[in-house]
Amino acid sequence: MGGHGYSGWWGRMGGPKHRGIVTYQLSPYEMKTNAHLISKGTHNFFRRTSSQLGYILPGIFLFWAVTHFGKKKHEWLNSKAGHAAQHEHEHEH
Repeated sequence: MGGHGYSGWWGRMGGPKHRGIVTYQLSPYEMKTNAHLISKGTHNFFRRTSSQLGYILPGIFLFWAVTHFGKKKHEWLNSKAGHAAQHEHEHEH
């Protein structure tokens, strides 16, 4: 079950050569990843975000409304008035 000895590092394993594999590489001097980041990047960010507001805002508002309602209900249920109302509701049934 043991190993058969050192077979080489990745890419130099001593096996048959691969054929038909083409790799491409771009020179780091050709890539300008941060070119115009400030001047065009902020404009694109706001343009793309503003076009998506119709999809984003309803979800944000729904999340806020449910959270706000839940917090208010929780505060009321833990108040003196909430305890009294629960106590009355339990004795009605």
